[in-house]
Amino acid sequence: MNKTVAAAVTAFMLLAACETQAQHFSSRGLTFRNPEANWVDSVMRTLTLDQQIAQLMVVRVPLNMDDSKTRDFSDQMNGYGVGGVCFFVGTAERQVEQTRRLQRDARVPLLVCIDGEWGLGMRLKDTYSFPKNDRFGRLSPDADSIVYRMGEEIGRQCREMGIHINFAPVVDINSNPKNPVIGVRSFGVDRERVAQLGIMYALGQQSQGVLATAKHFPGHGDTETDSHLELPVINHTRAYIDTIDTYPFRRLIEAGVGGIMVAHLQVNALDPERPSSLSPAIVDGLLRREMGFDGLVVTDGLDMKGVTNTYKGGQGELAALLAGNDILLLPPDVPAAIEAIKTAAVQDDSVRHLVEYHCRRVLQAKYRLVVPHLDEDIRVPGEEHRSTCNDIVSDLNINIDRRIDSIVLSAIDTHATPGCQIAVMHNGRLVLNRAYGHLTYDSLSENVSTSTLFDLASLTKVCATTLAVMKLVDEDKISINDRLSRYLPYLIGTDKEDITLKEALSHCAGLKAFDALWQQTSNRDSILMLIAQSKLNANKSYCYSDFGFMLLADMVERVSGESLDAYVNRHFYQPMGLRNTLFNPMKAGDGAEGYVRAEIAPTEQDSMRADHLGFIWGSVHDPNAYAMGGVSGHAGLFSTAAEVARLMQMVLDGGELDGHRYLSRKTVETFTSRHFAKQGNRRALGFDKPLLNGGSNGPTCAEASQQSFGHTGFTGTMVWVDPDYNLVYVFLSNRVHPSSTPNKLAQMNIRTDILSTIYNCIVK
Repeated sequence: MNKTVAAAVTAFMLLAACETQAQHFSSRGLTFRNPEANWVDSVMRTLTLDQQIAQLMVVRVPLNMDDSKTRDFSDQMNGYGVGGVCFFVGTAERQVEQTRRLQRDARVPLLVCIDGEWGLGMRLKDTYSFPKNDRFGRLSPDADSIVYRMGEEIGRQCREMGIHINFAPVVDINSNPKNPVIGVRSFGVDRERVAQLGIMYALGQQSQGVLATAKHFPGHGDTETDSHLELPVINHTRAYIDTIDTYPFRRLIEAGVGGIMVAHLQVNALDPERPSSLSPAIVDGLLRREMGFDGLVVTDGLDMKGVTNTYKGGQGELAALLAGNDILLLPPDVPAAIEAIKTAAVQDDSVRHLVEYHCRRVLQAKYRLVVPHLDEDIRVPGEEHRSTCNDIVSDLNINIDRRIDSIVLSAIDTHATPGCQIAVMHNGRLVLNRAYGHLTYDSLSENVSTSTLFDLASLTKVCATTLAVMKLVDEDKISINDRLSRYLPYLIGTDKEDITLKEALSHCAGLKAFDALWQQTSNRDSILMLIAQSKLNANKSYCYSDFGFMLLADMVERVSGESLDAYVNRHFYQPMGLRNTLFNPMKAGDGAEGYVRAEIAPTEQDSMRADHLGFIWGSVHDPNAYAMGGVSGHAGLFSTAAEVARLMQMVLDGGELDGHRYLSRKTVETFTSRHFAKQGNRRALGFDKPLLNGGSNGPTCAEASQQSFGHTGFTGTMVWVDPDYNLVYVFLSNRVHPSSTPNKLAQMNIRTDILSTIYNCIVK
């Protein structure tokens, strides 16, 4: 840092220290100006008129400079006193070296800029490049945060490399398919979406202290000419310009964008004589006064032929200054531009005042963007950034892949299910939370929303019973090798006396697959006695059975002293904030009378149990669980896809969520691992697993890893967790409405085909 700037910074630090003591001197009549103004004043006093003019200029860094040429360029630009530099093609390593040199030599700290609309990789071949804006424009509104994260990550990488301004985002509306320069750089054709996504990008980038620059004002979308080559003409009416072209810019100004770049356009309704970048009517009149923008106004590159074809010898830069621009970007001839503006300033005090005014604005930006980081080491973004970028792109791919929509809509069209929810968590974030269809096949029925409750059916086994057993194991109150009869005395003396918890959890206890116990009794204890009296299968080979989980739920109650629903609510749902995960939703909930039908997906027609509309609605579909009062170890739980995903994210993260530990990592590993694989049993403890030999004929898709685990449910539900991909997938439907047969959802592989698509999105 040179002596002049060092002195200015030291003065600023002293003044900042005095600011905190200003209240002690108020009685003496002393006043203190803010540190920013003092720093700007201190630098202004060191600058000649030529240097004040040069501070308005951001110059292009030449390509392929070796150390000697970099030194010569630095000396030359420092001699002029230019305000900033803009990098284009190169490598991150070389740019970092050059930035260090240029900042070290500068009399006043430089604004370092880049034109990285889709990331640094747009310019630097060894850094990351995101997809172009049109791809992000395909996102649904519930996934706009992905664009914020992209802007945030681009800002983070810029900050590490010592870049203060990125000339992005593009918020032109892509209204002309023949446009040679906008196209895929735009977020799309809808003004609302372009504005919203532009806001997300800008605010994300600015959250990292890097100025965003919305471009190309007042709107470059409807042109058929490249302003790099000649001046495009816009013949829109003023009403159209106000309603369409400038709409995204108005929205971004309201949201707090820090910079706006003005294009080189002939906008006849606004100024038929001058390019927009050089027009006082457009820059000072429309942008500044009418639209109220007080941030940095930057010209598009003044070396573009849209300006240089007409304005030569520094006259373009002079016109840009008179129009109201703060930064004169890429002047083709720096000394000619300085001379042209200086001559005008000497002849006209108003021009000199303009120079001083805009120089102060540029210095103010430097105080905010550059000065606080002068002592920070700049560096090439590390490999951790690539991982973050890949996460963002995989989340983007999941959200815009219309194959998921196509699969779901096919299921609805063929009456495989009237509606459904899908939730996906990837790397700990909810990246997809979508609802489709209606509660019934009546198009006038309520739409399924992301808050609609679905009957989880056998997902109850993993979302309630298995978690409860895991918690009791963690508390050393039970062991998976214990006999169930140790806790359930009514099993003593029966052929089930020796069944272990591990066998029941893995469906190899020899218990019957199913029996219509509800036809014999509607009493919970009586049903458990019927299970105790039932005959075991001839051997203990794998046989999927509800009975083991009905017994396990009773064990949870006897050991804990709480019913299963109360136990899991206290230990899991309530502390996780899962307000929509519960048993018997029509009887319980936030309100005294519970949830209403419009909030719950109905299941099957049933003349014995149906409501007045003829459907099971709000009570558990499974008849045995219903006979047990709606709370059982194998069925009865209701929830939403997003809440099930959050619950399973805790399991994926080794029993921890949001800094709170619910289960030990060892217990999670034990329960999500196979214990009877040698006997040909693919199951873990409570959780299902892929086929032992892989393939797509099992409970999941072929892409799922052998480390993955999950479960499916009779009502058309599925959850699948894959540690290898840090992925949680939940599909909830009411495919049993109005009848459980035929099971088209399974026949069409709807659940697993969607999961396969999600894997492909992540890999892509």
